[in-house]
Amino acid sequence: MRGGGVIRVSKLATPLILALAVAACGGGPRVYAPSSPPSPTGAQKVGKPYQVAGIWYYPAHDHDYDEVGTASWYGPKFHGRPTANGEVFDMNKVSAAHPTLPLPSHVRVTNLDNGRAITVRINDRGPFARGRILDLSRRAAQLLGFEKQGTAKVRVQLVRSDGSIADARNAPTVQPRQIASNEQVLGPLFVQIGSFSDVNNARKLRQQLSGIGKISIETADTHEGVVYRVRIGPFKSERDARQMLDRVFKRGFYGARIFTDRLG
Repeated sequence: MRGGGVIRVSKLATPLILALAVAACGGGPRVYAPSSPPSPTGAQKVGKPYQVAGIWYYPAHDHDYDEVGTASWYGPKFHGRPTANGEVFDMNKVSAAHPTLPLPSHVRVTNLDNGRAITVRINDRGPFARGRILDLSRRAAQLLGFEKQGTAKVRVQLVRSDGSIADARNAPTVQPRQIASNEQVLGPLFVQIGSFSDVNNARKLRQQLSGIGKISIETADTHEGVVYRVRIGPFKSERDARQMLDRVFKRGFYGARIFTDRLG
């Protein structure tokens, strides 16, 4: 298992932490865990919440996943080892590790430094270095043009089962839009912690966040069917929303994001 997660509870492998190691090129801790055999039907596995280096990660279905951040890559130290999905990691094939998206998932990765983009299959967990959102195989880093640099600023968008790509920036008015870290937006704003197809998982998350603020579960229609979004808000100002986001991060929910229902 490559390094580490948003919110959703299902069956993954067994509890994760057996040993930590330092990645060859991406930096940050890695986790070796007993891997589960690949599903013969190719079905997705979400997994239970798990802890790495004192931080909890919450695997989840996030049908609107569209995030900008730093990607790294991993290679020789993990070549031939089992991934969290029970497959064998091959650094010369295109694959990736993500902390919380279901295994396997497909994402569209765009290198924002040079414009290159590829579709990548996620079959592992990671990265666990703070501030990084994806760990790519060496081959994927080569195709995206950042092998020598080691890291790159990327946009990662979920490829849904119907082939559509999540696009929070150009979503219709009925869909929330994620707010970039440097974007100035008038409210109302929300801190969204998770998105579930099972309302019971949404309720469990709301219970875990008890006492932090006004938490609501909102129903939304998506390409994948009805989902239940766990949110805090609304907030009238960006400052208030970001203060709440910091509080949510301190609780260990690093997949939380600020959204608005207004178009920018």
